[in-house]
Amino acid sequence: MNILLLTSEFAPATGGIGTYVREIAAAATSLGARLTVIAPDYFSETSSHDRDLPFQVLRFQGGLHSMRHLPAKIMLARRQIAAHDYDVVHAADWPFFIPLGLARNRTRARLVVTVHGTEINETQTPAKRLAIRSAGVFGPRTVVAANSRYTRDLFRQRFAIEPQRVKAIPLGVSSYWFGQRRERDSTRRAYGIADSSIVMVTVARLTRRKGHDMTLAALVRLPEALRRRIIWLVIGPDGESDYVGELRGLCASSDCDIRLLGPRPDSEIRDLYGASDFFCLTGVPDSSGRVEGFGLVYLEAAAGGLASVATEIGGVPDAVIGEESGLLVAPSVDAIARAIAVLADDREVRDRLSAGALAHAQMLSWERCAAATYGLPAPASRNDNQQTALLRVGE
Repeated sequence: MNILLLTSEFAPATGGIGTYVREIAAAATSLGARLTVIAPDYFSETSSHDRDLPFQVLRFQGGLHSMRHLPAKIMLARRQIAAHDYDVVHAADWPFFIPLGLARNRTRARLVVTVHGTEINETQTPAKRLAIRSAGVFGPRTVVAANSRYTRDLFRQRFAIEPQRVKAIPLGVSSYWFGQRRERDSTRRAYGIADSSIVMVTVARLTRRKGHDMTLAALVRLPEALRRRIIWLVIGPDGESDYVGELRGLCASSDCDIRLLGPRPDSEIRDLYGASDFFCLTGVPDSSGRVEGFGLVYLEAAAGGLASVATEIGGVPDAVIGEESGLLVAPSVDAIARAIAVLADDREVRDRLSAGALAHAQMLSWERCAAATYGLPAPASRNDNQQTALLRVGE
C-alpha cells in the first residue's frame, strides 16, 4: 500500500499533531506500507533528523500554519498527488483538509482526514464552512478518522455526513513508554523522596485548561495527615504567564509538598513514572472552544504502570477507563479530592487500577491505530486482551 501523509506540523516542532504523524507513519511502515510524509521545514536543515526515520519525508518551505499559506499548500497537494499513484492520501490536520479536497479529482486514492477535536469547533464560522463545502472536503470518497468517541460524536453534530464515514480510532501509545527505566529507589533518592511518601505526578503544559489549580485546591482539602504524605511532581513547560505566576504563588503559600520541575526529557519522565504511585491530570472545560480530544499522556503514564485521576471531559474516557485504569470524576474540587484520597490512601485499589492501566496501554498500540486508519492487516496484539479494548473504546 502506497500512502501519502500531509501535515502542517512535524519535528523539529513539538506538539500533538507531530507526535501523531510520526507514530502512525512509523507504525504503518512496520505493517508493510510504503509511506511518504509531506511536512514543513521550519526554514531549517532537517535532513539529519529525517534520514533516521523509517519512512520518507519530503519538506516544503514553511513554518507554523497561517491562512496566508493556504494557496501554497493547495498547489503542493495538487502537484504531489498528481505525480504519484497513491492508494491512500491522508490529511493529518486541518490546514491540509481544503488542499486535499481541491486535489481529490487528481487521484483515485482513498481519502482520509483526521480530526483531533478543537478544529471542529474552530471551523464553524460561515466563511470556513462555505470553504469546506465548496472544496468538497468531506465528499463521498472521504473517511473521517476521529481520535476518540467524543471527537467522532462532536464531528457528527457539526457536519452532516453519513455516520458510517466517521470512525472513532483511538490513538496508540509508543513502545518507548514501556521501556527500561531507572530503579524506583534510585530515582527517588535522586529527587530526595522518602520511601514512605506517596508520589502523584502530572505531565502537562502549565495552562488554564489543564486544571493544575484545581488539583492544588483538591490537595489542600485533604486531611492533614494524608496531605503530608503526598509529594506532587509537576512536569511541563509554562503556558500563560499570568496563570503560571498565579499558580506558583498558590503552590508557595500552600501547606503541600509541590515540586514544579518544568519541562523534562522523555527519558527522565519515564524514570519519574517508575518512581511515582499514580498520575493526575484534571483538565477543565474551556470556554474558548478548545477540547481535550483524547489525552495521550494518560496512556504514556499507564504504560509506566500508573493509574490516573482524571476529569471526565472530552475524549479522556477513551484514554482512562473509569474504575478499570483510573478514577474518572467530574471537574470539581471535591470530586478530585476524593479521588486523590482513594488512590493515595488505599494501596489495594491503587494496585488494582495500576494493573488495569498497564493492560489498557498494552491494548492500544500505534500499529492498531494505523491498521484501522488505512485498512492494513491487523497487527499482532501486545497482549491477549486487545480485542476487548477495541470493543470498549472503538466505534
